[in-house]
Amino acid sequence: MNSANDGGTNNDLPWASVFDAGANIRALSAIQADGFRAASELVERFVRMASAGLEGTGSPPTSATRPADERNADLFGATGLEPLVTSWWAMADQFLRVGAPQNEQAAVPIVPSLDLASAQANGRLYLETVVPGTATAEVWLHNGGPVDMGKVRLRCSDLLAHDGTTIPARTMRFEPDIIPMPARSSRGLTVEVEVSDDLPSGRYRGTLVADGHPDIWLAVEVAIKPLLP
Repeated sequence: MNSANDGGTNNDLPWASVFDAGANIRALSAIQADGFRAASELVERFVRMASAGLEGTGSPPTSATRPADERNADLFGATGLEPLVTSWWAMADQFLRVGAPQNEQAAVPIVPSLDLASAQANGRLYLETVVPGTATAEVWLHNGGPVDMGKVRLRCSDLLAHDGTTIPARTMRFEPDIIPMPARSSRGLTVEVEVSDDLPSGRYRGTLVADGHPDIWLAVEVAIKPLLP
């Protein structure tokens, strides 16, 4: 029988050191020491390159071949410690770029909605069209509570531009115009605005409300663009 098993210990097994906390700490210290030595060697190398003028020969050129103020200059004219500082910052910038989280996805737009149970509104209702035309968008109603909200009708104010021009509220249509909102339900509806050819281009703003729910409202913006740029 194996002597290690006779003694009731696993010290002779090759993977036993994995559970040795002292050995793990010593290994981590050795890794940190190696990293420190590598960093020190890199800094010393930068210093030697700066003092040698980045010529790669290990000795600066004589004053007979180059003026004294250019003796330690690099290819871009930096002298003294400037090449060292520039190189150091370039290296640090690379490390930061690699370690920084990448935001590869664009921000997701907020869907305009009215939460009837919590009396909260999210986003804004944005519509866009050319003259003449029809602007179309979608808005959602949510009822996350246990109570049936019955039938809900949306209303919109006149839309006002900065110069006082208005889009009348009667030109705003909702499909469907009456929405049943039972408990724990969500409903989407289409919003349309008819834009006549006599309306000037610009941005028209107003407010969307829900009948019977006075505490919630949603900003509305209609952007009218000219047919030709």
